[in-house]
Amino acid sequence: MFLKPIPNTDSHQRNHARTNGLMLTAISVTVIDVVINPSLVGITTLTVSTFGMSAIFFRRELEGLFKIITKFSHSYKITSSALTLWGAFLLLEALASPAHGQFFQSAETWMTAQFTGAEEAITLSFNVLRGLFILYLGISLVRVIQAARQDEDWVRFV
Repeated sequence: MFLKPIPNTDSHQRNHARTNGLMLTAISVTVIDVVINPSLVGITTLTVSTFGMSAIFFRRELEGLFKIITKFSHSYKITSSALTLWGAFLLLEALASPAHGQFFQSAETWMTAQFTGAEEAITLSFNVLRGLFILYLGISLVRVIQAARQDEDWVRFV
């Protein structure tokens, strides 16, 4: 009454081809990103993703290397801590960029270049915007601290 499903090897090959295309697209986009904006994080991402993709594509050929890496990892227990430190370093390197976006630096530079006679007015207006932004952050921080002190974490301030 119940028939066993026949395994469809054609769909497995189609999915494998889709995965290959997706990985190649990801590597290509990463290469373009590294060419346009070279940074340590981009280069590291490209290197790790290239090695990972190579390990997926050439899984059978690299079986011996995987066994050696697994043996080394189990005997010295150094891999997870080294990867954690490397990840923390990359995260700090990525977050150490200046806060130009928050303080309208690029917009001010562009406006100063476009309107050459109004440098002082543009600088003044952007400094006022920065001051209002910092004042807003300060008021919001005080409200959050007051709500936390009164155990009203879920009260909405409108």
